[in-house]
Amino acid sequence: MSDRELVKGLTAQPIDNKLHEYFFNVKCKSLLSYISTSVYNDDNTNTIIGEFYEYLSNDNWKVLRNWEGKNDCTLYSYLSKCSVRYFIARKNAENKRNEIETCIDLQKDAELIEHPVTDDEKNRLIRKAYKMLCERDRVIIRLLIIDGKDLMEAAPHIWRYINSSQPYDELTQKQIQSTVSMAKHRAVLTLADNAIKLKIADKAIRLRTH
Repeated sequence: MSDRELVKGLTAQPIDNKLHEYFFNVKCKSLLSYISTSVYNDDNTNTIIGEFYEYLSNDNWKVLRNWEGKNDCTLYSYLSKCSVRYFIARKNAENKRNEIETCIDLQKDAELIEHPVTDDEKNRLIRKAYKMLCERDRVIIRLLIIDGKDLMEAAPHIWRYINSSQPYDELTQKQIQSTVSMAKHRAVLTLADNAIKLKIADKAIRLRTH
């Protein structure tokens, strides 16, 4: 199968599950392994396959459709350049949030979202940060963190908020788990990011009033 035939097959409807399994688990195995070890210092490609799938399938497979094979650039070379840049940028963004994220005890704060019991600055910021989330992220945090539901149990409800061209019942359990896990990770990062913005805003207000 040529590169052009591969792109056509991957972006066609209905989904060809066997072709997708081959592409992500065989064709891109060495690329995912390189990204895992070089960017995330992890030799388990399963940790990023869901994000890689979401990256490529986003906006009706825009990344794949943009490949034109100019200057004899193979599909694999094109994807290598695009995806490595993407994952490095994401990793850098995540690193900026790690310090705040690790300071937030989500299991504890999830209860405070439901049952606020103090006016402590941290608890107040978490409640406000939670309310700032989009509906999708609120649903994800509520189901997976506050309610503590199993990922696959919550997945059908969460999938209504996932921007994907693939019907839920045509995906493998591995694809669903990877995509929902990544959506949860992004919701947590957004919650932390909102808390940072609120803290900076509060500090600015205090400075102006003193």
